Amino acid sequence: YGIMEDETTAIMEMAQAGGIILVDRHDLDPWRANTEGVGEMIRNAIDRGCRNFIIGIGGSATTEGGIGMLTALGYEFYDKKGRLLAPIFENLGKIARISADNVLPELKECHFQIACDVTNPLCGENGAVYVYGPQKGVRLDERVFMDSQMRQYAARTAECFGVDHSEDPGAGAAGGLGFAFLS
Repeated sequence: YGIMEDETTAIMEMAQAGGIILVDRHDLDPWRANTEGVGEMIRNAIDRGCRNFIIGIGGSATTEGGIGMLTALGYEFYDKKGRLLAPIFENLGKIARISADNVLPELKECHFQIACDVTNPLCGENGAVYVYGPQKGVRLDERVFMDSQMRQYAARTAECFGVDHSEDPGAGAAGGLGFAFLS
């Protein structure tokens, strides 16, 4: 990523940290790939004084709704027994609670502009799993189940934060990273 001359603005392309071009086609794993590297890039820029972000999303190797990025920024995802979950797709349907208690305090000072060239919602036949999942390794017979897990994640997010952005244009971009930024 790059930092502008004013040293408060970072320009990033999420594909640099979680892009499909970084992974050999035979190594694609939609169940375990995550966006944690995107969150680490944001965190690094925040540590360097950036508060304004222009982030291009797309071309990801991920389908985990952005929970990797959110984890790197301090959000925590718990199952119904109170166990902390790893930020991977296979845990989306297990999320019972989302905690913002350990989120970077500087995040409140940040402004994000997201560049996205698609209008897909998070879920459904036009959503992240159905449309973009196969290029990331999702098998056709996995789509129904994976989409149901994405819907559960969206429902938990709405419960925890009082907003539902799952139908917003672009929510399904980059495996649901658009949804994470919107939410």
